Amino acid sequence: MNHLDDTRLLFLETERYELDEPSFYQFRMNRRQFAQTLGAGLMLCVFTPNMLAQRRGRGSTPAPSERLHIGQDGIITVLTSKVEVGQGSRTQITQAAAEELGVPVHRIRLIMADSSVVPDDGGTAGSRTTPSTIPSVRQGCAAAREMLLQAASKSLEVPMSNLILKEGTVILSDELSQPSSKTFDYIDLVKGVSDNAFQGQIPTGILVKPVDTWEIMGMEVPKVDGRAIVTGQHRYPSDIVRPKMLHGVVLRPPAYDAILKTISIESANTIDGVIAVKDGNFVGFAAENQWLAREARSKVAATCEWTQEDASSSATLAQTLRDQARSSGRINSRGKGSKSLEDASRTLKSTYLITYVQHAPMEPRAAVAEWEGEQLTVWTGTQQPSRVQSQLAEAFGLRTGSVRVIVPDTGGGFGGKHTGETAVEAARL
Repeated sequence: MNHLDDTRLLFLETERYELDEPSFYQFRMNRRQFAQTLGAGLMLCVFTPNMLAQRRGRGSTPAPSERLHIGQDGIITVLTSKVEVGQGSRTQITQAAAEELGVPVHRIRLIMADSSVVPDDGGTAGSRTTPSTIPSVRQGCAAAREMLLQAASKSLEVPMSNLILKEGTVILSDELSQPSSKTFDYIDLVKGVSDNAFQGQIPTGILVKPVDTWEIMGMEVPKVDGRAIVTGQHRYPSDIVRPKMLHGVVLRPPAYDAILKTISIESANTIDGVIAVKDGNFVGFAAENQWLAREARSKVAATCEWTQEDASSSATLAQTLRDQARSSGRINSRGKGSKSLEDASRTLKSTYLITYVQHAPMEPRAAVAEWEGEQLTVWTGTQQPSRVQSQLAEAFGLRTGSVRVIVPDTGGGFGGKHTGETAVEAARL
């Protein structure tokens, strides 16, 4: 289980709610271990930047070839790094693409949050999909539409004003704007568009369809993949099954920042089919089912001794947060807040304490990790697939391009699915 030279798969489920903080684990050799491995000799180190195919920096507009692909069957695949966590973004983005391409919704296949193929539209947070990603998707699809219409215009030797676009079919009209028998599907026109045009930046001056011409956007359409969800056919991260898959659980410390002092991991070996892993403060158990893995964890947990500093209790948490809070200085820097208080004829001051509320997703944490050599693929629920990809690469000392993160449509995160500890733990086991 400690080598990366075979195919290993693991399903890991946990109810630990993640916080927005640095990666918790880093599974690397320290300098002493590294020197012992190398022995005497001369080492040359060369550093090169990561290169990812079809990946641009966040904020730049993807080329049409990065945003969509037109299939021989007439299905148009649209790509985005955004995730669906119950807010309806899959349907919304599908509508935007269908509108600009002039095709029915059922001809759009949306691939979301697969880091190996999608452009980086950023994570899903702050309600940014509508104001940021939708315009980018519309621009990319509108650019592709214009390129295909230009190809038809050139092939037929007629102005674009003589072409009618209807449900993904380009129809030649006569002078009276009556459709003729000459029609072209998008796939027929693709050959007329140069690779450089599709792979280049979106030309300036591309116009999206005005609101008063919308036929799909702003209209009520059935939820994309809604039938699969209500019939139980949809596979959430906890439903992913891979060949030879093991199930894993992790031994949690009794308190935040507690350090494992002693442990007898050998007690797990008394259970057939259980694999126990200890790497620093990380202790995990894998077996053919979760019951066996949890049984092993219970046995080992009874042997553990932890050291920990005094932790805040519910009674002292409010003061601890106040003591450790950092001010942004925004009010004072503007000079308005303090001045208003000074000039007030009467001021009231009071403190109100409520129970601490932490983001709670609508489902347990789950991740499936698959190793093939040094290529790692992880299926997990997160609102930040690129961030989880970086955390996995950092934890295992991999190139970012060697890590693939796939996020199936998952349950609501409410801002609490930003980090990837579960993905890292599954990959380590």
